[in-house]
Amino acid sequence: MERPVKRRRLIQAMSGGLVVGVAGCLGGDDDTGNGDDETGDDHDDHDDDLEHDHDDDEGEEGDAPGSDGHAYAFSPDTIAIIDPEAGEVVDEITDGIDDNGWGDTRITADFGELYAIEESLDQVLVIDTETREIVAEVDIGPDATHMYHPNDDEMWVHADAEGTFYVIDTDDHSVIETVESGLEAEGHGKLLYHEDFGSMGYATNVNDPGAPVIDLENYERSDFIEFDDEEQGTHYKAYAPETGLAYFEYGDVTVVVDTEDDEIVDELEFAGGMYLTPDEQILGVLDGDQVRFLDATSDDSDELGAVDVGDGPDALRYYDGDDGLYAFTAHTMTDQASVIDVDALEVVETLAVGDIERPEDAHHLHRSAVAGDEYFFTPAEADGFVAVVNMAEQELIEHVEVADGVDTVQYVGDSGTGYTGKLR
Repeated sequence: MERPVKRRRLIQAMSGGLVVGVAGCLGGDDDTGNGDDETGDDHDDHDDDLEHDHDDDEGEEGDAPGSDGHAYAFSPDTIAIIDPEAGEVVDEITDGIDDNGWGDTRITADFGELYAIEESLDQVLVIDTETREIVAEVDIGPDATHMYHPNDDEMWVHADAEGTFYVIDTDDHSVIETVESGLEAEGHGKLLYHEDFGSMGYATNVNDPGAPVIDLENYERSDFIEFDDEEQGTHYKAYAPETGLAYFEYGDVTVVVDTEDDEIVDELEFAGGMYLTPDEQILGVLDGDQVRFLDATSDDSDELGAVDVGDGPDALRYYDGDDGLYAFTAHTMTDQASVIDVDALEVVETLAVGDIERPEDAHHLHRSAVAGDEYFFTPAEADGFVAVVNMAEQELIEHVEVADGVDTVQYVGDSGTGYTGKLR
């Protein structure tokens, strides 16, 4: 069947500078498919294999199967659980999953529960990763895209139609507070949090000319850092712990704020998605078809160099190997992913990871990806599979068949630090 294009692919901001930023992030702060639903002998064999694999994972009868080291892949009609080492689906969640649309997913600090925004129902689903079952459905505000986990007890979900965070208690799975972040009670937004900030954080909003300061303890917007151009808004964000500098995408530039006094200290003449390395020493910035790498230990945000990648690179995921640091990025304009040697500042490998949908009326495209331990996952919604890459070997393990429209992946385990897959 022909599936509708998801809302987050088509969100548009009011000014030209914001359109670039918004469309570049949606669906992965962590992104629909088409084609006929195939049935027949092959499908039946696949079901038999799944049942067999599920029994193997459970061990003794009655034991919970667990999910450590597995990836959850979300498509409109199924949530598939992938064993990356085997390169195959070992279980599926299908009850109640029917033409769903997905936003961010987030896993709790203890890896015990996985939270997933279900866009079409304005809900967050909670999955117990031990039993692999949906244990709660939490109602939230409309048009949610992004979700954050600033402390062990809470998930913060941003409802774009209201410019408001819905705070979910992770113990009883209920909304305990709402926090109006956007100045006009609307707008696509994100949350920036780090343990350095204590009980405070920062938000972004594509409709507001600056960064809202969020009191996480008292559940309120306590201040607003105003930037110069009232016609622009904020979108991507990052933080460099060694310097205490926060970075905010603001139209076509990146505004740098000293978090000690919330003063603007610099403005960089480029902007895009920002991804910190696991050691928090380098900040990768997507700038069109190239990736700029900044020294995150420098008060001047010195540029270490840029790599021309081409074909719309998206979400950077890092692997710190024995022979150096590498960045993996899947392309939005081709069916490939690139491996960047960050030390040498060059592309050293390309991998065939499958294709995404490219709606004609989308200004820009996004492709999600997540790293987990030594694996890199990126969904190919147009092809109906998830590509699994061994980052240590820089080799494709498998195209794991899931379903048309698979567009979101979450790993159960260590996903590194410094980007949207980080717990905090």
